[in-house]
Order: sequence, then C-alpha cells, then structure tokens
Amino acid sequence: MVPFVDRGLVSIQRQSKDSSSKLSQFLDAYLPHCTSVTDAWRQSLNAPSWAGPELEGGWDNLGCALELRIGLDLARQPAPWSLLSYLPADQCVALLTAVGFEHARVGPLPDSGTADPALQHWSRAWNPHNATDEAQRNALALCLDLVEMRDLAHKWGETCAVEERRSWFLAIIEQGRLGGDVQLLDALTHTWDGYLRHGRDALGALGERVVVAPEFGHGFGVGDLVVGCTVVDVKVTRDPTSHLDQWLRQLLGYVLLDRGDALHLDGVAVYTGVQAQLLTCPLTELLRAASPGPTPQLSALREEFYATVQDDLDSFVAWTQRRRYSR
Repeated sequence: MVPFVDRGLVSIQRQSKDSSSKLSQFLDAYLPHCTSVTDAWRQSLNAPSWAGPELEGGWDNLGCALELRIGLDLARQPAPWSLLSYLPADQCVALLTAVGFEHARVGPLPDSGTADPALQHWSRAWNPHNATDEAQRNALALCLDLVEMRDLAHKWGETCAVEERRSWFLAIIEQGRLGGDVQLLDALTHTWDGYLRHGRDALGALGERVVVAPEFGHGFGVGDLVVGCTVVDVKVTRDPTSHLDQWLRQLLGYVLLDRGDALHLDGVAVYTGVQAQLLTCPLTELLRAASPGPTPQLSALREEFYATVQDDLDSFVAWTQRRRYSR
C-alpha cells in the first residue's frame, strides 16, 4: 500500500498561508503590490451589509456547509456528486428537491424505473427564496451532515461504491449529526438568509456559467466556485480583514495554475459569508496594480510559475497516481 500523504502539505491552499512558500515568494517577486487590492477590499468591509451570526465555535464546519449550499444554489446541475452521493437515496432526493432541482428524463430512452438519485439526471427547475421553512432548514441540516464526509470524499474520490459511501454516512451520523447542532444550524440559516438577501444577486451578476469545486493543476489547488469567468472562494470568519492578503494569494495561485487558460478566468472574488459581501477584482486591474513595472502578461506569469512549482506538481501527480492504483 502507498502510505497516506496529506495533500495539504503542498497544496496551494496551504502555500497561501506560508510566507516562505514557493507561491508566496513568487508573488512577492512578480506582484509585490497586491496589498493595493486587499486595502480596497478592507475599505468595503468597513460597511458590512449583514450582521454575522452568534456562534461560539464550529466556524470551519459552517463555512464548508455554506460553500456546499451556495454551489447547489448557483449550479445548473447538482454538484459535487462525489459528496452528494454519500447521502442515502431518500435524503438525497429530499435535498435536491428542496434546493430547486428536478429529475429530468434524457432523450428517448425508456424509463429505467430507478428511484436512486445517483442514477438519474437532475437539472435546475427553480431557486428557493426562503431560509426558514421546514424544507429549507432540513436542506441546510443535510449540508452540515455532509461536511463530515468531505475527508472521505477527498480521500477516496470515485473509487468507493455509492453503496459503501452511504454506509459510511449512516455509521458516522449515528455518532451525532452536525445538522442536529441547533446553534450551528441557526448560524447556517442566518448566513444563508444573508446570502439570499445580498449574495445571490451579487454572485449571479458575475455570469451564467458555474463550476463547482474547480480543480487547478490536476488537483494541486481546488477552488470553491468559478462563476462566469471569476474564480470565487467562500470564506466564513467573524473578522475577515486580517485574512484578505492570504485569500488573495490563494486565488492568484488558482489563476496561475490554470496554465492552459481552460477556464478563461478574468477576475477573482471572495464571498464573505458572515458579512454577506462579495469582494471582486478584475485580473487586468489586479495585474496592473500589483506589478512593480509594466503590466505583465498573464500567460507569461503562468509559465514562470509553472517552472517554479514544476517539481511540486510532478510529485503531487505521481503521488495521486500511485494512490489511485495502489493495491
């Protein structure tokens, strides 16, 4: 067996927190004035549009659940299935129905007769506008329950049968449901209400295309969303101002890893779930403001960054392949 290695040891997310990492050193050399962007974001946050929830702990779980729920609200099809497929069939149907999807027949094929949502095609039918009715609150509780499956989904990917995934879900929630934590569920309901009032329109204005959990550099970095041509990370913290520089480094890491311009990115954004604010910056403006000289070409920066992290990328890809085909 290939020994387990924490992907976070080399990931872009982890590198964004480390001032001595290759990502941070690259940005210091090529885009040293990024603080001009984050300073403008701080000014925007001085006038929050939403009061945060009362919560003593569990902020990471709250953030993961809000990220999942926002993805289910913006995407045209349910995503990510690698996580949703941990839900037993009846609970998965309840979640997908509550968030506005419906089972759609595909082409002239005869009805298969299956009621398993993992074997059906679902598409957007509507979007809910209420945060507090029973169906929506139950949907939020299921999003919290799924947070506990993220590590398993990350570790196994698509290699574990759906039946086995659901068995793990039932075994884990028997020990206590995150969705049964009333304080945490109230906090998620409050942040979801803020999203409905302020965040949905702001994020929707970025464009119609939505990619949930986009992978950069073969999974070396995994973002939260791409909306339109903007890469968006959802962040939940009581005081976001002290984290803005790190978050921008993380977003720029994603942008730089898209070496082939597959996602056609032209902007970066942070959605602060507690304050219900969207902080954005076009890439052309960011590169112009952050550069110490003439505005660099993004394609050239990507090639330079690839040369800087190529060894890490190669090691990461080799490890993922060994792990996938381990016996």
